[in-house]
Amino acid sequence: MAEVDQNLIFVAPAKEVDVEMTVKRSRFIGSVRIALDPDGASEMIKRFPEIFPRANHHCWAYRIGTENILEHCSDAGEPAGTAGRPILGMLKRHSLRNTLLVVTRYFGGVKLGVRGLIDAYGETAELAIKEAGTVEMEFSLSLDLSCTYEHSKTLISSLKKWGFGEDRVSALYGENVEMSLYVPCSSKADIAPSLEEMLSRGLLQKLEWGKAPFPRPRV
Repeated sequence: MAEVDQNLIFVAPAKEVDVEMTVKRSRFIGSVRIALDPDGASEMIKRFPEIFPRANHHCWAYRIGTENILEHCSDAGEPAGTAGRPILGMLKRHSLRNTLLVVTRYFGGVKLGVRGLIDAYGETAELAIKEAGTVEMEFSLSLDLSCTYEHSKTLISSLKKWGFGEDRVSALYGENVEMSLYVPCSSKADIAPSLEEMLSRGLLQKLEWGKAPFPRPRV
């Protein structure tokens, strides 16, 4: 499995999309999906015949990982090298990671030839990537904090000092002050000791880190 360095920043699709183009009566549909591991990508690939029934081909490529990137592609019945590689080439050109791109084809009755297939699959992949857009992502952990009103100013001040202003913190004022935020994995080591100290001194009532990191757009 591709290694995921949770401290690295990577480029990913800004959104998942399906786009369509027609080449000599063949209908091509480019689908961009976020995939964090090969198993997840495989499960998504298996669903495409259900999403686009009666299509002739579901060709695909993915790049998964942040440092040691796993690359794989499939022509899915098209002539060797005419579909998977052009799709993978577009993912690499745009430096996308943790990304699956599937190009579905409904054959229109006109053969495109090797060059025509390479161009059609590559252009559909590029169109889908442009429609999806790109964004810098980083792995983050959720963080839930609670304190009394008396100590809320101290906590807010500390969070601001660490770069978590009010726009990055969700606060709920009830019996205590409940705060929720997302912390990049690369920042946890810098702030965790101070938060633990605040907890031990009674300045915090609750300090809970999320168990599993997940990618979020870089702020």
